[in-house]
Amino acid sequence: MNLRDLLAQDARLPGVWTWVHAHMQGDAAHDDAHLLRVARWTRRCAPDLPAGPAIAAAFTHDVVNLPKNHPQRAQASELSAQAVMDTLPGLGFTPAETLDVALAVRDHSYSRGAVPDTELGSALQDADRLDALGALGVLRVAGVGGQLGRALLHPSDPWAQTRDPDDLAYTVDHFFTKLLRLDGTFRTPAGQAEARRRTLTMRAFLAELASELEVAPPE
Repeated sequence: MNLRDLLAQDARLPGVWTWVHAHMQGDAAHDDAHLLRVARWTRRCAPDLPAGPAIAAAFTHDVVNLPKNHPQRAQASELSAQAVMDTLPGLGFTPAETLDVALAVRDHSYSRGAVPDTELGSALQDADRLDALGALGVLRVAGVGGQLGRALLHPSDPWAQTRDPDDLAYTVDHFFTKLLRLDGTFRTPAGQAEARRRTLTMRAFLAELASELEVAPPE
């Protein structure tokens, strides 16, 4: 589904999209295309949920988007959830719908470490994590690394075998601090199946990188 198809699912969604556009500070990994991909996969991970709240959760999950090196980065999902609570009632969402969306937005974040206890929360978390994996995940981590001015990899120990991984200094280290840890955290059947496929793609990329570097990766 493209943006027009998604917005057509519920008459309230154009207002949500307009609000997000007015407030979200996007970056290479958190742009319109990311929001649309997360919306499509939220629907696939929970196809029986009402479309309006599910897509609204995907659209708003990064409305407060802070850089990876921002001191409040770990609180970004909580700030987004509060913004949802303050705004969605004025866009036509019921109190119950607003709370469901806000809880999903609050708990989707990897850095928060939460396990969602709602169906929408599980679907949104899976959809967002899927976008960090596979070929898209490789592109996104490289884009963020460029924005932060990170080196691509450690010159003598690219696989962090004799040092602690530092993904603020080296882009490849983000595979070890987060990306390769995602598979196994997915909660919906659709998310689990797609995560396995995308993780294999990402591991194949690292194997090719190891071959080109002529530095064997750890087992």
